[in-house]
Amino acid sequence: MKAGDVQRFRAAFANIKDRFDAKNDARNSSVLICKQGFYNRCSVLKLQKASWTNDRMDQVQNKTGIFFSVWIDEEAASKSRAKYNIHALKLRRLKGHSITSRDFANDFRKAFASMRDAWPNVSVDFGPLTLMQGYIELVPKNVEQDILALLQRFKPVSRLIDRLLESRRLPLPRP
Repeated sequence: MKAGDVQRFRAAFANIKDRFDAKNDARNSSVLICKQGFYNRCSVLKLQKASWTNDRMDQVQNKTGIFFSVWIDEEAASKSRAKYNIHALKLRRLKGHSITSRDFANDFRKAFASMRDAWPNVSVDFGPLTLMQGYIELVPKNVEQDILALLQRFKPVSRLIDRLLESRRLPLPRP
Protein backbone atom coordinates (compact mmCIF):
# COMPACT_ATOMS: atom_id res chain seq x y z
CA MET A 1 0.00 0.00 0.00
CA LYS A 2 1.32 3.38 -0.96
CA ALA A 3 1.01 5.97 1.80
CA GLY A 4 -1.13 8.96 0.92
CA ASP A 5 -3.47 7.15 -1.47
CA VAL A 6 -6.83 6.52 0.22
CA GLN A 7 -8.29 4.78 -2.83
CA ARG A 8 -5.69 2.01 -2.58
CA PHE A 9 -7.09 1.04 0.82
CA ARG A 10 -10.60 0.37 -0.54
CA ALA A 11 -9.70 -3.10 -1.82
CA ALA A 12 -7.82 -3.91 1.39
CA PHE A 13 -10.87 -2.90 3.45
CA ALA A 14 -13.13 -5.13 1.32
CA ASN A 15 -10.75 -8.04 1.94
CA ILE A 16 -10.68 -7.30 5.68
CA LYS A 17 -14.49 -7.30 5.78
CA ASP A 18 -14.59 -10.65 3.98
CA ARG A 19 -12.04 -12.12 6.39
CA PHE A 20 -13.91 -10.76 9.43
CA ASP A 21 -17.24 -12.11 8.12
CA ALA A 22 -15.67 -15.53 7.50
CA LYS A 23 -14.81 -15.77 11.20
CA ASN A 24 -18.25 -14.62 12.37
CA ASP A 25 -21.80 -15.74 11.69
CA ALA A 26 -23.52 -12.55 10.46
CA ARG A 27 -26.91 -14.32 10.55
CA ASN A 28 -26.75 -14.36 14.35
CA SER A 29 -28.20 -11.03 15.56
CA SER A 30 -26.00 -11.03 18.66
CA VAL A 31 -22.76 -10.89 16.66
CA LEU A 32 -20.99 -7.89 15.27
CA ILE A 33 -21.86 -6.93 11.71
CA CYS A 34 -18.98 -5.60 9.63
CA LYS A 35 -19.82 -2.84 7.17
CA GLN A 36 -17.40 -1.54 4.56
CA GLY A 37 -17.58 1.51 2.38
CA PHE A 38 -16.20 4.83 1.28
CA TYR A 39 -17.59 7.83 3.16
CA ASN A 40 -16.42 11.47 3.31
CA ARG A 41 -13.33 10.61 1.22
CA CYS A 42 -12.35 7.86 3.67
CA SER A 43 -12.11 4.11 3.36
CA VAL A 44 -14.25 2.89 6.27
CA LEU A 45 -14.96 -0.30 8.20
CA LYS A 46 -17.61 -0.40 10.91
CA LEU A 47 -18.62 -2.93 13.51
CA GLN A 48 -22.10 -2.74 14.95
CA LYS A 49 -24.90 -4.88 16.30
CA ALA A 50 -28.47 -4.45 15.11
CA SER A 51 -29.52 -3.92 18.74
CA TRP A 52 -27.26 -0.85 18.97
CA THR A 53 -29.11 1.26 16.38
CA ASN A 54 -32.50 2.14 14.93
CA ASP A 55 -30.89 2.32 11.48
CA ARG A 56 -30.93 -0.30 8.75
CA MET A 57 -27.91 -2.57 8.92
CA ASP A 58 -27.36 -2.52 5.15
CA GLN A 59 -26.17 1.09 5.12
CA VAL A 60 -22.76 2.34 6.20
CA GLN A 61 -23.81 5.76 7.49
CA ASN A 62 -25.59 5.92 10.84
CA LYS A 63 -28.07 8.41 12.24
CA THR A 64 -28.47 6.75 15.65
CA GLY A 65 -26.74 4.23 17.84
CA ILE A 66 -23.28 2.99 18.66
CA PHE A 67 -20.61 1.75 16.28
CA PHE A 68 -16.90 1.08 16.15
CA SER A 69 -15.17 2.40 13.07
CA VAL A 70 -11.75 2.17 11.46
CA TRP A 71 -10.96 4.60 8.67
CA ILE A 72 -8.17 5.93 6.55
CA ASP A 73 -8.36 9.45 5.21
CA GLU A 74 -5.66 11.33 3.28
CA GLU A 75 -3.96 12.53 6.47
CA ALA A 76 -3.86 9.04 7.99
CA ALA A 77 -2.69 7.49 4.71
CA SER A 78 0.14 10.02 4.43
CA LYS A 79 1.31 9.02 7.92
CA SER A 80 0.73 5.26 7.34
CA ARG A 81 -1.96 5.13 10.02
CA ALA A 82 -5.45 3.84 10.46
CA LYS A 83 -7.73 5.80 12.77
CA TYR A 84 -10.38 4.19 14.95
CA ASN A 85 -13.13 5.25 17.33
CA ILE A 86 -16.43 4.41 18.96
CA HIS A 87 -19.29 6.79 18.22
CA ALA A 88 -22.53 7.06 20.17
CA LEU A 89 -25.08 8.98 18.10
CA LYS A 90 -28.41 10.24 19.44
CA LEU A 91 -28.65 7.58 22.13
CA ARG A 92 -31.75 9.23 23.60
CA ARG A 93 -33.57 8.05 20.47
CA LEU A 94 -32.47 4.40 20.72
CA LYS A 95 -35.70 2.39 20.75
CA GLY A 96 -36.42 0.36 23.85
CA HIS A 97 -33.89 2.21 26.02
CA SER A 98 -33.71 5.19 28.34
CA ILE A 99 -30.26 6.70 27.81
CA THR A 100 -28.62 9.96 28.73
CA SER A 101 -25.62 10.32 26.43
CA ARG A 102 -23.30 11.94 28.98
CA ASP A 103 -24.07 9.29 31.64
CA PHE A 104 -23.56 6.51 29.11
CA ALA A 105 -20.21 8.00 28.00
CA ASN A 106 -19.04 8.38 31.61
CA ASP A 107 -20.02 4.79 32.47
CA PHE A 108 -18.36 3.50 29.31
CA ARG A 109 -15.10 5.32 30.06
CA LYS A 110 -14.98 4.10 33.66
CA ALA A 111 -15.40 0.49 32.53
CA PHE A 112 -13.09 0.93 29.51
CA ALA A 113 -10.25 2.10 31.80
CA SER A 114 -9.35 -1.53 32.55
CA MET A 115 -9.10 -2.27 28.79
CA ARG A 116 -7.38 0.92 27.75
CA ASP A 117 -3.83 -0.46 27.68
CA ALA A 118 -4.81 -2.85 24.86
CA TRP A 119 -5.61 0.13 22.59
CA PRO A 120 -2.66 1.98 21.04
CA ASN A 121 -2.66 5.78 20.97
CA VAL A 122 -6.16 5.96 22.45
CA SER A 123 -7.87 8.89 24.12
CA VAL A 124 -11.21 9.22 25.88
CA ASP A 125 -10.99 13.00 26.21
CA PHE A 126 -14.02 13.79 24.08
CA GLY A 127 -17.67 14.70 24.54
CA PRO A 128 -20.37 12.01 24.73
CA LEU A 129 -20.49 11.56 20.93
CA THR A 130 -17.00 9.99 20.71
CA LEU A 131 -16.51 7.42 23.47
CA MET A 132 -12.87 6.80 22.54
CA GLN A 133 -10.56 7.44 19.60
CA GLY A 134 -7.05 6.50 18.54
CA TYR A 135 -4.88 5.23 15.73
CA ILE A 136 -2.56 2.40 14.82
CA GLU A 137 0.63 2.59 12.81
CA LEU A 138 0.47 0.60 9.57
CA VAL A 139 3.20 -1.48 8.00
CA PRO A 140 2.31 -1.70 4.28
CA LYS A 141 2.72 -5.47 4.01
CA ASN A 142 0.63 -6.05 7.20
CA VAL A 143 -2.28 -3.63 6.63
CA GLU A 144 -5.00 -6.27 6.39
CA GLN A 145 -3.64 -8.34 9.26
CA ASP A 146 -3.21 -5.30 11.54
CA ILE A 147 -6.67 -3.87 10.87
CA LEU A 148 -8.31 -7.28 11.22
CA ALA A 149 -6.57 -7.64 14.60
CA LEU A 150 -7.97 -4.24 15.60
CA LEU A 151 -11.49 -5.39 14.69
CA GLN A 152 -11.01 -8.56 16.74
CA ARG A 153 -9.73 -6.47 19.66
CA PHE A 154 -13.10 -4.73 19.73
CA LYS A 155 -15.03 -7.88 20.70
CA PRO A 156 -14.52 -7.52 24.49
CA VAL A 157 -15.48 -3.85 24.22
CA SER A 158 -18.68 -4.88 22.42
CA ARG A 159 -19.64 -6.99 25.44
CA LEU A 160 -19.13 -3.93 27.65
CA ILE A 161 -21.44 -1.92 25.37
CA ASP A 162 -24.03 -4.71 25.53
CA ARG A 163 -23.96 -4.60 29.36
CA LEU A 164 -24.30 -0.82 29.44
CA LEU A 165 -27.22 -0.89 27.00
CA GLU A 166 -28.93 -3.74 28.83
CA SER A 167 -28.81 -1.77 32.08
CA ARG A 168 -30.71 1.01 30.28
CA ARG A 169 -33.31 -1.17 28.58
CA LEU A 170 -36.90 -0.17 29.23
CA PRO A 171 -39.11 -2.86 30.72
CA LEU A 172 -41.43 -4.54 28.23
CA PRO A 173 -45.06 -3.45 28.55
CA ARG A 174 -47.27 -5.96 30.31
CA PRO A 175 -50.04 -7.52 28.22
